[in-house]
Amino acid sequence: MQRALQKKLIGPKAHHQLLTYLGTHLPHFKTPTTATTWLKKAPTLRAEILDLFFRGHPKNLLSAKPQVRWTGHIKTGQGYTIRKLRYEGYPGLWVPALLYEPDELKGPAPAVLNPNGHHAGGKAMDYKQARCINLAKRGMLALNTEFIGMGELRADADHNRIGHLDLLGIAGIGVFYLLMKRGLDVLLAHPKADPQRTAMTGLSGGGWQTALLAALDERVKVIVPVAGHSPVWQRRGCIEDIGDQEQCPADLCTAADYDALSALFAPRPTLLIYNRNDDCCFQTKRTRKSIYQPIRPLFKMLGAGDNLALHDNTDPGTHNYERDNRRQLYKFLDRHFGLSTDADDLPYELRTDAELNVGLPADNATLHSIAQDALRKINKRKAKTKTFTTARKELAALIKLPRWKNAQLQKAGTAQKRKDYTIQHYLLRLDDTWTLPLTEFAPPRATSTALVIGDGGRRAASAQIAAALAQKRRVFAADIFGTGELHADPRYHMLISTAGQRSLGVQVGQVLALLDATGKRSAPHLTANGQVVPVIALLAAALKPKAVASLTTNTLLDTLGRLVDWPLPYANAPSLFCFGLLTRFDIPDLIALAAPVPLSDPNRGPLRL
Repeated sequence: MQRALQKKLIGPKAHHQLLTYLGTHLPHFKTPTTATTWLKKAPTLRAEILDLFFRGHPKNLLSAKPQVRWTGHIKTGQGYTIRKLRYEGYPGLWVPALLYEPDELKGPAPAVLNPNGHHAGGKAMDYKQARCINLAKRGMLALNTEFIGMGELRADADHNRIGHLDLLGIAGIGVFYLLMKRGLDVLLAHPKADPQRTAMTGLSGGGWQTALLAALDERVKVIVPVAGHSPVWQRRGCIEDIGDQEQCPADLCTAADYDALSALFAPRPTLLIYNRNDDCCFQTKRTRKSIYQPIRPLFKMLGAGDNLALHDNTDPGTHNYERDNRRQLYKFLDRHFGLSTDADDLPYELRTDAELNVGLPADNATLHSIAQDALRKINKRKAKTKTFTTARKELAALIKLPRWKNAQLQKAGTAQKRKDYTIQHYLLRLDDTWTLPLTEFAPPRATSTALVIGDGGRRAASAQIAAALAQKRRVFAADIFGTGELHADPRYHMLISTAGQRSLGVQVGQVLALLDATGKRSAPHLTANGQVVPVIALLAAALKPKAVASLTTNTLLDTLGRLVDWPLPYANAPSLFCFGLLTRFDIPDLIALAAPVPLSDPNRGPLRL
């Protein structure tokens, strides 16, 4: 039995079909036919993206002015002062920051926002200090802001908890965006900041923040992202470029991918810096083709061809914002701010993270605490009465349940006869998109049919198959997306969501197709094992109870709220973090919708007899 369950029926094609599926849902930027067309489209596109980012958030967040607390300063004696501050980036979430301020400011001064990237040292990182000190010594205001999960905001070290907010119908990306936007608010509120000479730059996650905020907020006049972004359509074939969850927010590509976001830079001066041998992500050879070349014609169309530049860093060529990349920044700012400064780093003096510590409230909010507050509010709401038909339609729409036009069950290989049963492999083909592997164990004179699925796929199903065979059932063990041969790195679940689809919907749709294909004679008895697949099976039963004779789960969650309570890492159950799912449906609701299907769980007893 175990040898049959471990047999690979799809092989490398499993990953290829995932990439093909993503490819059909990810758009590429196309140069508009005229400059007028783009200039009319750009404001609408920005508004559409911001609407996506602030789903489920309190109203008027974007227009509200941030609270600011100045907490101290460091007189360096080197021509600049470091002023410590924190600002309320999101209600209850204070962000520490450092303002590098020239001691002698003459008139309106250029201002540069420097968001942090994914380095644990945060605002104290040496390359970051070097850059901000050099900007201040060149007569510019430089604001150094902390990033969620880094430095003093390490309480959110797992910043993939954005998924917990998404589950609750609150776009987690909105928190990240508001933090960077309010950093810009703080910088431009300085009485000597020149709003016409405002730049933004950062490395990695700081480069991503630069690209995102600059695309959507035209107050950023000069844009210099460093190794921070590429289109999602390019990332699907390059796993190291996928990035973190905030970089792949739910439904982004239904409005615009990062190539279109980069087009929104135009016609403002933009220097794209990438590293030739980047050991993290976004190597120049890929981003030249996926970001720089696609947007270059638009800059030319807008009469700003000279405003777009690309620098391919080779010294050291790895993931960095070191001397060579900083030199490119200084020269670019000189050119577009009308300055004349040294072409190389000026001497700089590093300080320890303890010296640069700003301090935060003891109860400073985190992504997790924001999610916990939202969950408490959801739990207090009274459920609205719905007919089962209405609820099922709403559920199908929420998980974006696919509809397969053509499902074909085909034999794979020849049958193998054993003493107590016959083994036959199958492939279930769903349109031209997915192919699911199944293994059948057919005893003589079977009285019913069973379908076995689980987090571990077919290879982990031997105990459940043996139990079903003991009941004289014809058993099908299958892999669905995310399990067995169709296992996928959690980052691909992120990409599916970014593309406007839901991996949970894909999985539920596949289970329904399996039930249809294996239940020609009678509805199968469904068994689901693990932490994720039991919820998927329950969703399938809730949507189509007549297709299921009974449902047996193993350790079914009592509530989806446990994902937030524990909290469960996104990578452990990526498909369950389906946007808005818990705002409409919880486990008890799904159990009710699955009536009259008998439900049982050895760890919870009978859920419905």
